[in-house]
Amino acid sequence: MEGQISRPPSRKKLAIIMAGAAVAATAIVVLFILPAEFNRDPTGFGALTGIDRIAGPEVIDVTAAPAGPNQTARNYPTQLRSDTIEITLPPESDGSELEYKVKMKAGDTLVYSFTVTGDEQHPEWFYYDFHGESRPVPEGHKPTVIEYRQATGLSNNGSLVAPFEGVHGWYVQNQSDKPLVVHLKISGFYELVPPGDYGNERGIQPVASAETK
Repeated sequence: MEGQISRPPSRKKLAIIMAGAAVAATAIVVLFILPAEFNRDPTGFGALTGIDRIAGPEVIDVTAAPAGPNQTARNYPTQLRSDTIEITLPPESDGSELEYKVKMKAGDTLVYSFTVTGDEQHPEWFYYDFHGESRPVPEGHKPTVIEYRQATGLSNNGSLVAPFEGVHGWYVQNQSDKPLVVHLKISGFYELVPPGDYGNERGIQPVASAETK
């Protein structure tokens, strides 16, 4: 009734309330927290309800990388090397074009970057053809030739995984009335073509080379 002071619960009732709270807390810990957080399921309730999977290790599907020509991770018997090459092309006339290639086996990898200086106002007057040719060629057979890129412009960056054994590189041509210099940087797993051999008939030599030991 209004004006009456409520009495606190008796000791017996208070003990019952506290005991009930303790039982509920214990049940929560045993049934839910232990299976979900610590992967411990003494009652089997976690497995029954699927709660125990929350604490289990994440299952990850692992797929093996493809083997063969499309493999993404490769090992090479040769050491990594890097070379810097400068190719001078006179104005459009005889001698204003040449080929520079390197030797690669099937699966060898090359990354490259080049810039061209000398006539920055006319990038369209420098032409290049990035391609590969199978070498050596069996007697009575024609070489396999694959075109990778044909374009004009004063710079290009890219990579190549050789599709077959042979020589791979660039045909470059100066169509300008000014001399041009091609500054080419290559790194990867390849061999330089000796001066005078097919792919380097002009005898181009690197201005800098480095090979990882």
